[in-house]
Amino acid sequence: MTRWVWMVALIAAPVAAQSSSPDQGQAQDQDQAQDQGQAQDQDQAQDQNPTQRQAAPSSSGTTSTTAPTPTATTTSARPTATPTPTPTANPDPDPDPDPDPDPASASASASASDSDTTEEDEDEDSWGVFFIEAQAGYSFANLVLFNADNFIPEAEDLSGSGFFGGAALGFRIYFLTLGARATIASYFGFEIGTAGVDIALHLPIPFISPYIRVGLGYAWMGDADWDDPGLSSTDVHGLAADVGLGLNIKLARILSLGAGFDAAFLNLGRQSIRDGGTIAMVNLEETGDAVGFQLRIHAHLTLHI
Repeated sequence: MTRWVWMVALIAAPVAAQSSSPDQGQAQDQDQAQDQGQAQDQDQAQDQNPTQRQAAPSSSGTTSTTAPTPTATTTSARPTATPTPTPTANPDPDPDPDPDPDPASASASASASDSDTTEEDEDEDSWGVFFIEAQAGYSFANLVLFNADNFIPEAEDLSGSGFFGGAALGFRIYFLTLGARATIASYFGFEIGTAGVDIALHLPIPFISPYIRVGLGYAWMGDADWDDPGLSSTDVHGLAADVGLGLNIKLARILSLGAGFDAAFLNLGRQSIRDGGTIAMVNLEETGDAVGFQLRIHAHLTLHI
């Protein structure tokens, strides 16, 4: 009997061991799965709030706060968060200007604007450096008004009135102008021409330029040779000194219109004529001279460069 009991015990022991092995394996698998789940939960909690960590509850029901140990053996891959694109603001098609500009930059801009305006005003008021003038008007002359000494017989016309024309050119230095001027006047029976240099003083008034000028030059009666007055076809030539007053009005930056009058004092001399004889108490074989006067009233157009 005892032998049969031992035989049954020997046969039942392996079977019981095999039946208990699966239960233990299942328990171990459950424990490992539970430990992995707790580790994953702890890792997620660390990702969400790294400063606060909560320990898993113990089997006794009491909670204890402990510092988690890093699980180096856990190699489970975590899903990576996809970055959310940041919406970009649409650019303003018409941005508003700076409501509060820098005072220094605003002052500099205002100064530049004032400087440009000043330069434009100065350029508009400028009368240029060089000038070219054309004039036309009416003239009166009397060649023997002040004196006549064996000049020309009284049968000839020595006074008259008529139209004249002239031209001038020169340069400007501040309120002074220096230039050359020529005129030619036609009277009944004779002509009077003048050519010389002059200097003028202009008052510095914007857009309007009153002036006074004086000049000195050469004058002749009839046709004259400009290269050599001694070879002139006329026998009468001499000096001319004139003074003038006038006014120029600016029409544009380079153009002005003006008016004035000139008074010229003429000292003309007659050359002797061989075998000329004496006519009306005038001995043509001797020289003669006269002092006269010419008045010119004119309008002029001036180009300023």
